[in-house]
Amino acid sequence: APAMAGFFRGASTEQVKCNNAEQKLIKDLEKKGKFPPHFAQKVNMSKVSMEVLRPWIERRITELLGFEDDIVVEFCVTQLEAQSEKGLDPKMLQVNLTGFMERKAAPFCSELWTHLLSAQESPVGVPRDFIDQKKEELRQKKEQAERVQEELQRRKRDLE
Repeated sequence: APAMAGFFRGASTEQVKCNNAEQKLIKDLEKKGKFPPHFAQKVNMSKVSMEVLRPWIERRITELLGFEDDIVVEFCVTQLEAQSEKGLDPKMLQVNLTGFMERKAAPFCSELWTHLLSAQESPVGVPRDFIDQKKEELRQKKEQAERVQEELQRRKRDLE
């Protein structure tokens, strides 16, 4: 690349080496069967509600690491948002998160990808599991409210 005012156009050799190293690592991991089969399915991030997914990402990373780590959470969310233009690669995401999460990156990325695939099929961009969990929470709250109401009615009768 021709030098222009001290700047080079294009990618530096370090960037190329880094990308090649990541690609080689991904190929090695593929050969060893380290990626789940559902990584072959594409995700369209424009169909996914990140507002709903972000709290899950925060909670799950905290559970796996055993402590809160805003940097890892932000890194993960940024990767998901940045990749939306050029297509998200779950294998690259897993490789990138391994530096922070080590062995826990693989199960996290597998769960995350499952949720992303589910979310893009939903008309509201929310994974089916999340909707089912919310329905169950609401059902339990309703039952609890009914029990409290029954107890109040019983006590009221006892007082009369």
